[in-house]
Amino acid sequence: MTSWLHSILWRLLLLGVIGGSLYWGWIYSSPWVNQPIRQVVLQGDIPQSQKQLIVAQLQSQDLGRFFEVSLNGVKDQVEGNVWVEDAVVSRVWPDRLMVEVSPQIIVARWGENQVLNHHWQVLNLDLNLVADLATLPMLDGPAQQTQNMANNFRAMNAMLAPENLSIDSLYMAKRGAVDLVLDNDIEILLGRDKGMQRLRRLVQIYNTDLADLPEPIARIDGRYPHGVAVALKGDDAESL
Repeated sequence: MTSWLHSILWRLLLLGVIGGSLYWGWIYSSPWVNQPIRQVVLQGDIPQSQKQLIVAQLQSQDLGRFFEVSLNGVKDQVEGNVWVEDAVVSRVWPDRLMVEVSPQIIVARWGENQVLNHHWQVLNLDLNLVADLATLPMLDGPAQQTQNMANNFRAMNAMLAPENLSIDSLYMAKRGAVDLVLDNDIEILLGRDKGMQRLRRLVQIYNTDLADLPEPIARIDGRYPHGVAVALKGDDAESL
């Protein structure tokens, strides 16, 4: 009895496998079911001109039929666009590809012609298409110092935040000297060495020794070993 049941079950399983193979073979071979990709729909918060460019590039190719199109291949191609950080590609029967893109998150300008994303990678974008470009902080320095400057920018901003200050511009010269401009237009000179230590000392005296000066501060030179020099907008300088 048991042997007879096993025989029946194996036959049913075999019929199921054969039937499934025939069904999916028909699906893949049927021109009506497995139609060519004719439409690409792209969604995501990137400039309209870039959406049109990506869609035009995809639709100009022979992407294949519905069940044959390489979703990973399309994903890689879309992510090759500098505005796109990530893409998710899916099929919509009978003949459509749906592409959803996540845009690059721009956090700062890098020099005059480039920007930095939230991974602090340098991107070459059409700056005319970057939203709120003028409000982004500016970082500028040697190309090989990008990550070092990004780390300093984050650490310095964290140090300034308790004083309700933030960095508007951060510059590093070829020899490593660091200058920055705060969001209240005060320029700070930190020099090549001990920049974080010097900024920490400046923060400690900002709301005490520097609070009662007769004129607004234009520049603070923190390169001195035991104090700072302050230039006022009235052109009088004081050493503290």
